[in-house]
Order: sequence, then C-alpha cells, then structure tokens
Amino acid sequence: MIKLSFALAAITLAGCNAPSSNDEPFAPGLSKYEHVFHNVPANGTLPDIGKADGTYPATSTELLAFQSPVKDQNQRGVCTIFTTTGLMEHLYLKAGMQNPSFSEQYLQWAVKSQLGVLPDSEGSDIADNVAAINQFGIVAESDDPYVGTEWTAANDPACVPDGTETQTLPTKCWTQGDPSAAAQAATKYTLPVGQFINTTDIKAHITSDHTAVGVGIDFFYQAWNHGLSTLPINRADLTAGIVRYPNAADVTASHLQRAGHGILIVGWDDNQEFQSVDENDQPVVDSSGNPVMQKGFYIFKNSWGTDIFGVTNPNGAGYGWISQQYITDYGTAYVTTAPDLAGSGSGSGSGSGTGTCTYKCSDYGFAANQCFMGWTCDADGECLTQTGGC
Repeated sequence: MIKLSFALAAITLAGCNAPSSNDEPFAPGLSKYEHVFHNVPANGTLPDIGKADGTYPATSTELLAFQSPVKDQNQRGVCTIFTTTGLMEHLYLKAGMQNPSFSEQYLQWAVKSQLGVLPDSEGSDIADNVAAINQFGIVAESDDPYVGTEWTAANDPACVPDGTETQTLPTKCWTQGDPSAAAQAATKYTLPVGQFINTTDIKAHITSDHTAVGVGIDFFYQAWNHGLSTLPINRADLTAGIVRYPNAADVTASHLQRAGHGILIVGWDDNQEFQSVDENDQPVVDSSGNPVMQKGFYIFKNSWGTDIFGVTNPNGAGYGWISQQYITDYGTAYVTTAPDLAGSGSGSGSGSGTGTCTYKCSDYGFAANQCFMGWTCDADGECLTQTGGC
C-alpha cells in the first residue's frame, strides 16, 4: 500500500528545477509485492507455447488500435485491478464492442467480497481478478465510478490506514463499502478463464492470438523514476515512459521497500534502445568509453494517467517502454481470450463461453494423453495439468 504523495498543483512547480528524489512529488500508488505475486506459478513451471526456433517480427504495434483510454488509479494501490480492466476493455474492443469501460471500483469489491481473496488487504493478482470477473461479472464504469482516494476514519471509524505494507483492515476499507443496490443489479460483463504463460512466451502469444498480455512485476523505483526512489531519478525519462532494466543498486534499494505493479503489454520494438544508467543516474559506458545500451523493449499501457507518465511517448500519453529482459526476469504474465458478446452482459454474472480448464491443451499444442516435461493432456484432449509424471 504505497501511496501517491503529491498535490497536482506542485507538479508544475517541480518542473522548474530538477528536484532531488526526496522532493520528487510524483509517487503513484503501487501494490504490495506479495499481492501481485499471490499464488502465481514460477515461469519455469509453465509449458512453453513458443517454439525454440520461433521467429517473431522486430516490431509489433497492431494492438495499439484496440486499446481503451488510459486511466488513473490515483492514490490507491490497485494497479493490477486497472491492468485487468484494461485487458478486459481491450478484449471487448477486439470482440466488437464500441467504447467499453468497466468499473475498477466494482472489480475491487468483487475480488475482495465475492471471491474472498486477500479480503483484509488492498492488492490482488491478475489471475484472481479475472476469476472474479468470470464467476461474478463486473459492471460498466458508469454504473459504479472509480474513487481514487483511500478510505480513512472520516469514511468509517474502522478504516485508519497507516501506510505500512503489513497492515490489515476490514474489507470495507479496501472496497469503500459495498456497491449500491443499483450497481449490483446492473448488467454484468464477464471474461473467459485465463492462464499464466511464461514471460518468454509473450511475443509468441501476441503473434498467434493477437491479444494483449497482463503482467505483474517486481517494482524498481529508480528504473521507473518513481518519487519514492532513494536513488536519483530522471523526470525526462519519466515523461517519456522509459523503464530500463534495473541496476544492482536499484534492486537492492527497492527491495528495502518492496512493491509490485501491474501493466498491460501491447507490443514491442526489438530495435528500440536506451543507454543504461548507474545508481547515480549517470549514463554507463564500457572500458573503452562506448555507451552500454539496453536493446529490445516492450510497449505497455500504464495506469498512472496521461498528465505526467509517458506524455512524450510516441505510442501515446500514459504508455511506456519497458526492457524485455526486465519482464523476463522479474515479471509474471497472464492471458485470456475475447468474450462471446452474445453470451456476456446478460446480467446473470455467469461466465461467457468458458471451460473448466485453467490450461487448455490446444493453447500449448498438446494432443490427448500427451505428457511432456511434467505436463499431461487429458484423454479428451482438453485440459492440461501439471502431473510431474513424465
């Protein structure tokens, strides 16, 4: 529960002089690391969907045309909720819906109160968010608008957040109470059950399925130029949305106040490169004085609004570049498929066109009864499970 610590009026003032990291006003909300990675399988335990010799285009930008407007999570540490609704809106756009916008406010309540996951704390992971949508459905943003400020004792005497990562509070403090009766009775929209994929398979998924990937990450403050960084940061890189692979000092310092974040990967550019920086935010050169470059970046959609982060990014305000190696080493990836619009939005809250498989044989190229590297496809050729028996 790492909170936003700036007043909007201070932003323009801070731009007059490059502030030290301790004075930096832009510190958007983050999630607890353990919540972003709650019950998340390790990348190495997942079956590979990409061929070892698979080749992918050097750039991929096709999904940018199927993105809803960037939103702002503001003070609350619900980034993966925004990642999930961003993924959902993208999939509904792919399915043919015009201007979908789904309620983060309602999804936070569905995860905590209906699904019962991490009910006494703020964060969640993308898989649990999708599970709540699949089982119970969520409503449109207009039916239950998001409120970006946290609840305090002024809202309920039981809600007294202290800003620590270990604090627990009643569920109502994290959901801001229950949705109104009208919101609970409104039309529900659902998603199919999804699955985790290896972070090395992100390009394979986008190339074959043509849909975005929700990613949870270990958060490194200097790499993100976040205001809570104890190391120097660069506001020009913040406004460009550049997120490099973290240096060793950044990893060490960030893990002293460990946090997680959620983003939506929508493309990549293998030729994009930025020079590495050291713990003093100085460009790194090799022994011959040549720049040490980081090459290969994903394009991602963030949830920090469009006023500061990524405002100069060529893919649009609120978008960023993140090192592909960062995602491979420090991320977890989750995908699901476009909904059946004929079966969704019925108000029933039931799943639309979903199976009971967490992992489907067809998604990974398995045949009935095939067993490979500990994964077995059932006799019907439908569900893939980790048995460890081969």
